[in-house]
Amino acid sequence: MSMLDEESYTGKPPSHIINRKSRLLFVCECNLNRSPAFEKYFLLNKTQYEVKSCGTSYGYPNRLTKEILEWADKIYIMDLEQEMAISRRFPEYLNKVEIIGVSDGTPNLCRIIEYWIKKERL
Repeated sequence: MSMLDEESYTGKPPSHIINRKSRLLFVCECNLNRSPAFEKYFLLNKTQYEVKSCGTSYGYPNRLTKEILEWADKIYIMDLEQEMAISRRFPEYLNKVEIIGVSDGTPNLCRIIEYWIKKERL
């Protein structure tokens, strides 16, 4: 039975999806501070997830692409600027987006991350 048959027959996702880690993408403007901080925290402390980070602005590393949005199960953005960028370029992925609400230059980012994780029960 093919994977497509397995899904349509049982009504459940194929086993290769069930057995993999949930994929979380963290997005900020430049991918220099906020989203890499979330990525690093999860890589060190929440190894039950696969994580990546990227930015929406041109000229910075790890730029937002359709491929990375496709990869992600859930997309966590720092503020409404990222939601606007995604809605302009990739509106079909807005259903995966959730806003964290962390401003650029936020002090005590590690404490904010820990609080957010507890609040979201991740």
